[in-house]
Amino acid sequence: MTDRRTAALIEAMAGPEAPRRADGEMVFEAPWQGRAVAMALGLVERLGVGWEEFRRRLVAEIEAQPGRPYYESWLAALESLAADHGVGLQERAPA
Repeated sequence: MTDRRTAALIEAMAGPEAPRRADGEMVFEAPWQGRAVAMALGLVERLGVGWEEFRRRLVAEIEAQPGRPYYESWLAALESLAADHGVGLQERAPA
């Protein structure tokens, strides 16, 4: 998956799964949030799955716990995708 294609997929996200933006750029309140996005992009590419598979998981996580902070839902979707494909993630608390 090329960087342009991935960027276009993220840009096309709408609704509750759409990342917050300012002047067209994704906004992160803490460095770990940007790392979570990068990890999701890397995992999707490594697994060879479509971005839509991750996006569906993100939507499901947001719907399951609507009060949870947005990027914590990204982590939950990332963990779900990794676990379902037999990839282990090292647990770390958000910094």
